[in-house]
Amino acid sequence: MSYGKKRLIAIDARFLGEAGPGRYVKNIIEQLEKSDTTNEYVIYLRPKGFEKYKPSSPNFRKVLADYKWYSWQEQTGFLLRILKDKPDIFYVPHFNIPVLYPGKLVTAIPDIIMHSFSTERGTTLPKFYFRFKKWVYKLVVYWAVKRSFKVIVPSQDVRSDFIRAYPTISPEKFIVAYEGVDPVFFEGHQASPEIFSEFDITQNYLLYVSSMYEHKNVPFLIDAFEDFSRSNNYQLVLIGKKDKFSGHIEDAIKAKNLEDRILMPGMKRYITDEEVSSLRKNASAYVFPSLKEGFSLTPLEAQVVGLPSVISDIPCHREIYGDTVLYFDPKDKEDFLKKLNTVFSDDAVRQKLIDLGYENVKKYNWKNTVEITLNVFRDLLNNL
Repeated sequence: MSYGKKRLIAIDARFLGEAGPGRYVKNIIEQLEKSDTTNEYVIYLRPKGFEKYKPSSPNFRKVLADYKWYSWQEQTGFLLRILKDKPDIFYVPHFNIPVLYPGKLVTAIPDIIMHSFSTERGTTLPKFYFRFKKWVYKLVVYWAVKRSFKVIVPSQDVRSDFIRAYPTISPEKFIVAYEGVDPVFFEGHQASPEIFSEFDITQNYLLYVSSMYEHKNVPFLIDAFEDFSRSNNYQLVLIGKKDKFSGHIEDAIKAKNLEDRILMPGMKRYITDEEVSSLRKNASAYVFPSLKEGFSLTPLEAQVVGLPSVISDIPCHREIYGDTVLYFDPKDKEDFLKKLNTVFSDDAVRQKLIDLGYENVKKYNWKNTVEITLNVFRDLLNNL
């Protein structure tokens, strides 16, 4: 990638080292280092990411920017830090821009699920303040969309959401760049078998890996599994971080006296990528009942290791997975149980899902994501 003149591109990588947007920015930077050896990059990081990230290309340098996301520090101190560097492009792989930043901006926004689903039940904030922050969130997202040269989104479904939410913004602003599987999940790491005894996994199990937010529909999964477990000797393993949302799920499990059948290892401690890989490799099926997703990466990670998936029938899933999974109505327990039983009773269907999954994974990789991102940078720089 060359423009005849060396330019400075600044990247807000403060989420690096965290789940969700942190994994996105990690893979974007790793591929940018391989793809663009011409332009200069400054990578803004908080202490955790600053320690973790080791630039592998001489045109990439890291800068400590310990400004908490979604804070006033982000809008003041971080803004001044960026202005000091005077980048030709400021790239934010999220929506949380410093709203007063006057320069050229490119964003990558994974979804606008919070426009439709509340997180109020999981907040520790007073209700009035939470609702004020939700209003601020919508304002910042709108301003990020309006100010961005382009907004990179992970699926056509998310692009459609943006077009519906912001009818006054040109649809041409929204560029689809599919995501990929983190290379760490292809490396074949095998965690210690002791994790199975540590987490009380004593029999065949279904696996779920994600947060426990409202739109993830985990209470439905618990209710459906309760019915499934009456005639099937399986456990359900829910992998997610410990927070107020997962606390509500834990309470629901206890209320049903299912603690020995539905396990939540993340409530005990942090679960590493290597341990998640081991749990995937040894699971019997991957289950994912989400009501709304932006790209829905975890079923793809399951397909990497040949784990058949039974997932909700939503537009994003149809777009990304086609005929490589079994779909169910995420509000119909009987439909879920029917599809789950098919995976376990029909060997031909199970093997077909495994084979199709391996092929599906090949469609999505971070190199393609970065090629589209670089094209956006190129278009903007050519107009400077």
